[in-house]
Amino acid sequence: MILRRTLLACSVLALSMASFVPVHADQPSQSNGGSTENFKTTGIRSNGFPVRNWQDLVKGGSSAASNSSPSTNSDQQDSDVNWLRGLASSLNQGGATAKYVVGGAAATPITCHATCITMTGSISLIPVWVGAWAPADITRWNTILGNIVTSLGSATSNPISAPGHIFNTNSLYFTSKSKAVPSLQWVTNTAVTVPTATSVSDANVATDINLFISTHPTIVPTGTSPIYIYIGAKTTRLTSGFGTKYCGWHTYGTTSTLKNVQYIAIQDFTSTYYNACSAQLVSPNNSVSLDAMASVLAHEIDETITDPFLNAWYDSVGSENADKCAWTFGTTSTVGSAKYNVTLGSIKYLIQQNWLANNLVTASGLATGAACSISG
Repeated sequence: MILRRTLLACSVLALSMASFVPVHADQPSQSNGGSTENFKTTGIRSNGFPVRNWQDLVKGGSSAASNSSPSTNSDQQDSDVNWLRGLASSLNQGGATAKYVVGGAAATPITCHATCITMTGSISLIPVWVGAWAPADITRWNTILGNIVTSLGSATSNPISAPGHIFNTNSLYFTSKSKAVPSLQWVTNTAVTVPTATSVSDANVATDINLFISTHPTIVPTGTSPIYIYIGAKTTRLTSGFGTKYCGWHTYGTTSTLKNVQYIAIQDFTSTYYNACSAQLVSPNNSVSLDAMASVLAHEIDETITDPFLNAWYDSVGSENADKCAWTFGTTSTVGSAKYNVTLGSIKYLIQQNWLANNLVTASGLATGAACSISG
């Protein structure tokens, strides 16, 4: 349910500028069918760490990954260790004697860099289903994930500045820089792209999204900017490290006719990855993997709209806003034995917190000097 950005100057992971070559030596995927790739990345990607092993990675390096979930020979090793060590150091700033107060300065502020480009206007989130999805599962995932985005309305009637909006925590990232707060809507899609896909590399994700764009030229509502969301079926795996190095990621790229296309990658998963990508082994919505990916998706949306080109909002070690609150949930309630911290409409979720742009310590972040909140 959480992710993170990888190394380099701003903790970003370099990808090839050529015709979108995968960042890792990934296993061949059945999803590209030998087709020519024409979706080009602009060179960077932000991804996140599994919940169960990031502290172990900091302490023990790549071998610790096996403590939480299996690796594959193609997974990138040690990709996030330096980033995680920087994160751990920043979270421990001040040591045991540090004194924080609610409303005081946070321990590790997030700041706006360069021209601080963020997304604006009306934004449409469009799911791209890949792999052997059952129609009933697509319908359910559309409902649960879409409800996060549109629980208060759609399009211009659903600005993140609205009280109670799950993405309200991002408002100051825009208003503090005199920028218009964006609005969000979910575009329900049930078409499956490449149903035979199994092992999916980073390049294959781009290929599949490009295929979806070319075969659905009118799906983006007029006047909106799209964020495409690759969602792999549980019969697939993102081979660059799903469940061992990350639980999802976001980046952007171009096609022959479109520039700066934002996209996110997440996937359904089996019990193999429960310990890696889910904060709990029970669910308020009767699906551990769906609940986990709901939180992962919220994390990635937080980062995509405030740091779309991975050069805007981040802290001294390269953490984006959702990274800085990774795997923290604030005050929770229970339904049965499942925890939740937010109710949107009639649906309960356990969604990770997000860092506030004012860098002021919140009640839920008091112990560590964090500006994390679930409600803004």
